[in-house]
Amino acid sequence: MAVRNSAAVYINGINYTHYVVMPLKWGNFLDEQLDETIITLRRSKKKVFPPLTPVEIHLKNELYWKQTVNKTHTDVKQFVVANDSVTEVPNGKGLFDHELALIELTKILECIVVDTCTFTNDIGRNYIKESNVIVPDVVDEE
Repeated sequence: MAVRNSAAVYINGINYTHYVVMPLKWGNFLDEQLDETIITLRRSKKKVFPPLTPVEIHLKNELYWKQTVNKTHTDVKQFVVANDSVTEVPNGKGLFDHELALIELTKILECIVVDTCTFTNDIGRNYIKESNVIVPDVVDEE
C-alpha cells in the first residue's frame, strides 16, 4: 500500500507549482483564528506579489494498492497574500526568492469600510424590574 500526495499552486490564476518548495506549511484552525499558509518560491521571475493577491492550492491524495488507485481525495484551498518577503538571488539576475504568508479569504472583509452600528434600548425598559421569583412546587411523599 502506498500514498501519493501532490499539490499545485496558482497565484493570480498562474501556475507557480514548479517554483514551490515542498512541503507546504499550513494551519487549519478550528477556532476563531483565520487559517494560514506559508509558501516558499525559489528563482521566480515575479518581482513582488502584492497583498490580497488570490492564491489557490489544489491538493490531491491518492491511495494505491500495487499499481491500482483505490481511493483519491482532492481539495482546493483558497487564500490571499498577507505578506511577501522577497530576496533577489543572485543580485542583478532578475530571479527572486519569495516567502509568501497567506491567509484565508475572510481577511478581505477588513478592506470594506462600513459605518458603525449600535443597538440601544430605545424605550428604556427595565426588564429586571418586572421579573418574578420562581418557586418550585414541593410534593410531599407519604
